[in-house]
Amino acid sequence: MKNKLIIPLILFITLLSVFSSCKKEDAGDGTVPEIVVLGLNPLYWALDVPYVDAGAVAFDFTSEGDTLNITNKIVVTNNVDVSAVGNYDVVYNVTDDSGVAAEQKTRNVTIVIGK
Repeated sequence: MKNKLIIPLILFITLLSVFSSCKKEDAGDGTVPEIVVLGLNPLYWALDVPYVDAGAVAFDFTSEGDTLNITNKIVVTNNVDVSAVGNYDVVYNVTDDSGVAAEQKTRNVTIVIGK
């Protein structure tokens, strides 16, 4: 009776170890990229002066511990209108090659009457 249980048990353990060690294809490293906004935040800008954003940089971390610069993948949404006094947001987003998105970062730009 014991011999009849040993073979299925060995088979079960073998299959369990095989399936648990397999990696999904394109599963990615699972690490969340990081965005760092450069310059002042919040920022006060003079009315009617062309706005030049200081930008941001983005990094991703591999499962091996390496740091990858993915700044070129940043998507920027900039709705700053220098012709009108008010508050505006510049929004930065980035997604790494694995499809993992960073936490969105925002710069608040306030257009003020300059002297």
